[in-house]
Amino acid sequence: MKEELYDILLGVYEYVGKVVDYVKPTLAFLFSVISYILFPDDAYIAPTIGLVGLLILDVATKYYAIAKQNGGFRKAVRTRKISSDSMWRGTKKKLVSILVVMICCGLLIRFTEFFPIIAVLMTTVCYSFMGWRELQSVAENMIDAGHDDLRWFLNLIKKKKKDFLDDQGVGDIESNDENESNTI
Repeated sequence: MKEELYDILLGVYEYVGKVVDYVKPTLAFLFSVISYILFPDDAYIAPTIGLVGLLILDVATKYYAIAKQNGGFRKAVRTRKISSDSMWRGTKKKLVSILVVMICCGLLIRFTEFFPIIAVLMTTVCYSFMGWRELQSVAENMIDAGHDDLRWFLNLIKKKKKDFLDDQGVGDIESNDENESNTI
């Protein structure tokens, strides 16, 4: 009986060890908490994917613009116009800003059960504004790369963003926005 109990406990110990090695419960827990906060509803997955896609496009077009301005990608890397350090600093700042806003929106949705319409409105404004900013940054990068034919697109984005903010009653924050768009 004692040997059987020992074998069972040893088997349980080995099983738990395999679970910890293969499943990584700490990472699973962390991912669960992040998912719980960022995605209070399935409806937020699509805007988040769109926002991440625009962020990736922003970084790619920034690389493209710098390469075009410096005679090609290799020359830009050799002259250190493109370096992982400088690009990471701007990208990190933008990632952290977007993540903080997304966390605030997720928490707002999760924990404002008495005023859900306000939380949904605020989240919609935040996601829309972040999307407009990324789209504006992509257009600016393309113009910096020499695609002057996209100036109309940039002007349209700026006008629509301003109209959207005016409709939401947010007001004029363009002066700060102009400084922020050139960080990456």
